[in-house]
Amino acid sequence: MHFLRHSLPYALALLAIGTVWQIAVWVSQANVAILPPPLLTLATLWELIANGDLAKHTLASLSRVVSAWGLSVLVAVPLALVMARSRTVERLLDPVIELFRPISPLAWIPLAILWFGIGETGKIFIIFVATFFPILLNTVSGVKGVDPVLIRAGRVLGCNNEATLFWRVILPAAMPTIIVGLRIAFGTGWAAIIAAELVAAQSGLGYLIADGMEILRSDLVLAGMIAIGVLGVLIDSIFRFIGNQYDWGPA
Repeated sequence: MHFLRHSLPYALALLAIGTVWQIAVWVSQANVAILPPPLLTLATLWELIANGDLAKHTLASLSRVVSAWGLSVLVAVPLALVMARSRTVERLLDPVIELFRPISPLAWIPLAILWFGIGETGKIFIIFVATFFPILLNTVSGVKGVDPVLIRAGRVLGCNNEATLFWRVILPAAMPTIIVGLRIAFGTGWAAIIAAELVAAQSGLGYLIADGMEILRSDLVLAGMIAIGVLGVLIDSIFRFIGNQYDWGPA
């Protein structure tokens, strides 16, 4: 029942999108190459599943996003913890971060090609840029937002040094906000995969969409978009489940 209750809104949303899509096809009477009907797109998606192409491209995209996201976690979380606990470090780094943060990952594509070539490193770099800042900022916010009452209680209950206080009180209290940052970052990285895989990729969902565009197969483009959307929802549900384990707020 729990699964059905949470799945029903998505099923209704898909039904509504499919209905509007089919009506648009009927009203516009567009060429199939421009706007294919939903059933044709679903048939293309099923063909990609049956011949294994969707699995191959999905694994390629996931490996890139997970690699870049993991690298962002390793760099951004320790840096954010230092910034949150040291005002001097924060004053030094905050202007630099705020200057780079508004720059779109797409703007880094030319430099990624120049610096790293057209291999995997350039693609991971672009996704790293997309995932780094949400993790950093949410971790800083989470640590700085810990209730001072919890910190005082930790000291009273035996956390006599900063390291013990940090690991036993501050980090667990900040964890819900940190997980939100990890979740947002993975979502932005998943969205950036299209841009990353435009850099001379030979596999991945972004490559699948770009290939469909080049051969005028809009059904292939839409099938790739559907796959990205559905996988994004499934991945986000995993982060939601993990986040709920740290949800200590009121029910």
